[in-house]
Amino acid sequence: MKRWLIGGGVLLVLFAGLVTAAALVPESPDRVAGSITNPRPAGVRALGQVLLRDGVAVTQVTTLAEAAAAADDATLAVHLSADLSEPALARLRDVAADLVVINAGGPTDTSIDALSDSRIQADYWWSNQDHPTASCTDPDALAAGSITPSSTGLRGLVDTVTTCFPGEDGTALYAQAQTDRHRLTVIAGDRWLRNDTITANGNAALALRVFGRNPKLVWYLPGADALPQGQQDATGLDLFSLLPPWSRVVFALLLAAGAAAALWRGRRFGGLVRELLPVEVPASEVSAGLGRLYRQSAARGHAAAGLRAATVHRVAARLGLPASAPPGLVVDRLARATGDPPSAVEALCYGPPPPTDAALVELATGLTDLERKLTTRE
Repeated sequence: MKRWLIGGGVLLVLFAGLVTAAALVPESPDRVAGSITNPRPAGVRALGQVLLRDGVAVTQVTTLAEAAAAADDATLAVHLSADLSEPALARLRDVAADLVVINAGGPTDTSIDALSDSRIQADYWWSNQDHPTASCTDPDALAAGSITPSSTGLRGLVDTVTTCFPGEDGTALYAQAQTDRHRLTVIAGDRWLRNDTITANGNAALALRVFGRNPKLVWYLPGADALPQGQQDATGLDLFSLLPPWSRVVFALLLAAGAAAALWRGRRFGGLVRELLPVEVPASEVSAGLGRLYRQSAARGHAAAGLRAATVHRVAARLGLPASAPPGLVVDRLARATGDPPSAVEALCYGPPPPTDAALVELATGLTDLERKLTTRE
């Protein structure tokens, strides 16, 4: 049995080490929704693989500096799921590359307004059509024909903005404008880009044309350096960011090794061993000392419970009942044997604790009389 316990402890420590390592190691971009290297249904790896096959150099970045360094022969795709800080928006507005903003939902109103120089506004989108058509003059949207809609939408605020895939109340799923620095394309929602929906409707046609316009594609997943200061503080300081990248794995291995060493060399406690007393204490002295302790702490409930339990144990043996007999059976047998009412017997043996010392003395006297009655009838 001891070997099984030791083996189970070792397995538990190994499992804890694996969990700790998984928690400390930073999340891989291959698991992030909207990542162009994520092969899961919520990822965009299918689009990236097709673009690579067509000769487009695809690079995924997570820092603002890498995104802002995109050249004029590239397309910078920003997967936007939350508002960015003002400095980050200012740097993204000044990039020379064509800017494609994917409004993946969430609070992004401020960012879209800033990136479009107040030309495009985020809004809700709804329509009675399950597959909205382009209904515009943009060649990329016309080539797609229709795309998979999302609940987020866009609204053009000036006449120079081209909007496609219209919904109700002037909202759209696609908007394009020309700024002083680059061409800006904003597409509402990311359902049309995902691996599980890229082949539906005209999603693939639109994605390949929009993201394959230039020989290079920089796919930007905004990190903590692009978030507002309040959101950065809310996430807390990551101490591992101050250490080398391999420090997380080393720390996890050290924890696992420490746990294994503690299990291997730690002191094992066995069962409790009863201590042999140097002298024997008479039972009367033990009872008197226990009684004084009960009296000093006013533990009338404990004293009454001990008296009742001892009395019930003795009378149950006389009546031929086991020690585990239910209270109802004990009360019934005692009432028949002594002739007392069952309610009086139940109150005496299983009643509430006495509130005063006098009531405790009265209870002890009643229990003694109960045993005397049983002995007399026998």
